[in-house]
Amino acid sequence: MPLPSRKSSEPARTDNVFRILTVCSGNLCRSPQAEQLLRSRIPAAFGRTTIPAMNVTSAGTKAFDGDPMDKHAAAEAVRLGVADTLEHRARRIDERHVGDADLILGMGREHRAAAASLVPNANRRVFTLIEFATIIDALADGDVEMVVESLGDDGFAAFMRRVVDAAVTARGLMPAHEDPLELDIEDPYRLELEVYRRSADAVEENVERIAVGLRALARGGR
Repeated sequence: MPLPSRKSSEPARTDNVFRILTVCSGNLCRSPQAEQLLRSRIPAAFGRTTIPAMNVTSAGTKAFDGDPMDKHAAAEAVRLGVADTLEHRARRIDERHVGDADLILGMGREHRAAAASLVPNANRRVFTLIEFATIIDALADGDVEMVVESLGDDGFAAFMRRVVDAAVTARGLMPAHEDPLELDIEDPYRLELEVYRRSADAVEENVERIAVGLRALARGGR
């Protein structure tokens, strides 16, 4: 029998906006790319240009507030279809950012740990980007026997909170990665252009996995 998703000990979040926070080190390359791509790719997977019930922001564990996006990372984002790279301004992560988020996606394990350390009771909703994409794939494919109620009249935010609840339980049921480094997106900052390309492609690949998997879960599975 499929398992129900685990109930959180946190107060239930019942507003109509689902908030995603992406996190890297400087908030200059990986996390803004993930923010921008999630903001566009998830609606596109649902046949829309925007989802008003979804808010995506980013922050960095070592960021200097107000810095613009790294020019090479921005160029890669533009290559991947992002149109708003010039609007990005870095910000350093704080307790409020983590506390406000329904889902926190670190670009590496260090960012997952940093977010959880700021707000310990948020630990259950903190994943790496790759980790969350892997779990969403497993849920959508039925590789983990979990009940995820499809998108219904209660709206997108409620659906996404059900997905996160299921992902929390599924994380404990899935085999550990043989190499923990597989959970990290490579940091390209001030490295060769091919590293920027490789890192951006990894961000895009995992965002796309999430978007496609969410579409499948919204419809009741693949």
